Parts: sequence; structure tokens; C-alpha cells
Amino acid sequence: MDVDIVIDLQILADTDAYRTLEDNFKKMGFERAENESGRKLSWRWQTRTEHGALMVLELLADAPDIAGGKVQALPTEGTISALNIPHASIVFDLHQVTEIQAELLGDNGIATEKIKHANLVSFTCLKSFAFDQHYERKDAHDLIYCIEHAPEGLDAVAVAFRREGGGKHAAVIQASLAILRNRFAQDGKTEGYRKDGPVSVAKFELGEGDEPELRELRALRQRQASDLIDQLLHRVGQGMNT
Repeated sequence: MDVDIVIDLQILADTDAYRTLEDNFKKMGFERAENESGRKLSWRWQTRTEHGALMVLELLADAPDIAGGKVQALPTEGTISALNIPHASIVFDLHQVTEIQAELLGDNGIATEKIKHANLVSFTCLKSFAFDQHYERKDAHDLIYCIEHAPEGLDAVAVAFRREGGGKHAAVIQASLAILRNRFAQDGKTEGYRKDGPVSVAKFELGEGDEPELRELRALRQRQASDLIDQLLHRVGQGMNT
């Protein structure tokens, strides 16, 4: 299980808060993960649950003054850092609070906590930026899956985009919608289902086999993904300039 946590830069700058975070990680059995070259990463920590499942935490931050627009680890003096993700701080304003019940690591019982997490607007924005920059098929899948399964339906998603599109994060939201249009939606030159966004969704979900039946299933899924974004952009556009 992978969990992305956006942290306030003050935590990295505040000595007491930094030590508390590091101590808590170690008490829970987390250790620094390694990259493919065997180098330990200061922004990715991992542990295993009692059932052997791997849990990975990635610490993210939005530090334009330090890293500009680059995705890179932020410099710190200790063993904990964060990966700079442009616009990640949008989640501090655009989030929801959900109460969850889960078993604590280390066989420490079951706890009930209220968790702040990205709402669908900020999640879609960050996933669209991630796909646009790194072309990871899972990002395209996550984006489409969450819009498809929005509890209140596509109209509510569009309303949320229109509402937030006129606020503090208007430029970020407009940039995200432009990515969705470019990567998923039909335009005057290309049918949407042939674009890399829908193709990534279909290949992530269904695999890359060349059997005729599988190719047909992927084509159908590609059309579904593209049509979903076409509908979203149309409904958002009914209430704002996109």
C-alpha cells in the first residue's frame, strides 16, 4: 500500500517537529526505502504489516522557492526530507475529512481517527500533472477511476470544478483541465480514444496482449475514458471559461 503525505515545509524547518516526525516513524518500524541503485531515500519510508504487506509512505511538499518547478528531494540536515511536487499544497485548501477505523502497526489495537485527504478536484489536478510529467499509466487509471466512481456523480464533480475554478487555485485548475483536454479529449485533429491518456488507462487495466478480443476490450475502455473526460470538460465549460 502506497500513501502520499503532503507536509508543511515548517515541519522540516522546525527542529522539534522534525525530530518528533522522525522519532514517530522509527517507533512504528518505518525505515528509509531504497531506490533501484540501492541509495536510501529521505522522502520515502517503508515498513511491513504483521501480515507481511509492504506499506510505503512518500513525503511530498510544495517548495517553489527552493526547487522551482522541479520534482526533486528537498535538502535537509537529517534523515527525513520531502519530494518537491509543484502545486501539492493545493490539498491544504481543497480537502475532505473522513473518519476511518484501522488497526495500528505493531499490534497496538484499533484506532478511530479523522483523516484529511485530497478532495476530487485537488486529486484530479495532481494526478493530471503527474501523468503529464511522468507518463505513468497508473496515474491515468487513478484519475479516471476516481471520477467514474465519484459518490455524487459527474454533475457534482463538474460543479466542484466550477466552484473552485473561480477561487484561489484557479490557475492550477485551469492548467489541469488543459492537460485533460490535451491527453484525453477529442479535438479537431485526433479522436480522444486514440490519445495516450485513454490508451494508458486501458493498458494498465487490461494488459498489453495482442489478442483480437483483448484489443477490442481496450478500444472500448479507451472510448469510455475519453468520453468521461469529454463530458466533464463540457459540463465544467457550461459554467466557466476553460
